[in-house]
Amino acid sequence: MIIYFSGTGNSKLVAEKLSVLMKERVHNIEDGAPPIIYEQEILILVAPLYFWTLPSIVLSYLAEHEYLNIKELHVLMTCGGALGAGATLITKQLSGLGYDKAYIHALVMTTNYIPLHNVQSPDMAAKAIQTALNKLPDIAEDIRQKRSAKTSPILGMGLSIARRMYDKARHTQHFYTTNLCIGCGLCERSCPSHAIRLIENRPKWIKAKCTLCLRCLHHCPVVAIEYGKSTVGKDRYHPEKFFSKNN
Repeated sequence: MIIYFSGTGNSKLVAEKLSVLMKERVHNIEDGAPPIIYEQEILILVAPLYFWTLPSIVLSYLAEHEYLNIKELHVLMTCGGALGAGATLITKQLSGLGYDKAYIHALVMTTNYIPLHNVQSPDMAAKAIQTALNKLPDIAEDIRQKRSAKTSPILGMGLSIARRMYDKARHTQHFYTTNLCIGCGLCERSCPSHAIRLIENRPKWIKAKCTLCLRCLHHCPVVAIEYGKSTVGKDRYHPEKFFSKNN
């Protein structure tokens, strides 16, 4: 069975495509507890890479549903650049949750983390997505053969640093709305962290931290949400412009 979390769509696409390739069921963790896992099923997690680590919402989900830890776990991380130290850091995170048999895989797609980068043009993103999807059969075989990305005990020492960087970045004080806001409430309804509430027809971040998926920012229909000054004037990530080319 494949369980997944997807901020803006990349991991969702990969999870659904992989489920067809491997003939496995697929479950969005935002839909609540996963169904019963059968003995013959492989347990696969698909999620985006955040600061070389697992998203906070994924870690909380695994901690809440401890019964998932009954067999080996394969983790397929979607990322905009490279896995880097991710294999080591994620393995260490999972070990802390009791997952001693964890296999890490990575799929480079296209970035949507616009606090640091610019999104690619729709044509370039479409090519990057298709290149990634073309690699899925090889990843499926790696999962079957229990092949994993290499890890390093030395790199594992960087987990605390990566965690601090991520925790600092996901403080919701960085988010704000501009006068373009029309009070549609889409950000409130779609936030996986339930960190946004519409107050007097304007979104307010009511939690100190979120999972930093940037779904609110990218999905805002009038581009009214910013993350500090680093996202001002930048294009948003709209995978619906090119995902249709990969269906």
